[in-house]
Amino acid sequence: MRDDVLDEQRELVALLEERDWDVTEAEVSVYESPWEDDDAPEATLTLTARKPFGDHGGGDEGDDGEDDDNPFRVK
Repeated sequence: MRDDVLDEQRELVALLEERDWDVTEAEVSVYESPWEDDDAPEATLTLTARKPFGDHGGGDEGDDGEDDDNPFRVK
């Protein structure tokens, strides 16, 4: 793996973590593009991150969530 690609990945992860995101997965692929004539490799970076927002999704139902009829919400 190229060190410069890994440095870029670390920088992007650090930026997300500074914004209070929790990076849960990082995947990087380095390859030579078949469409480009130069020999410089390209990289694809996929980051998965999570961040909770507000109290229970920020709805108007109050703290107990009793008025929420969303069938997908865990009570």
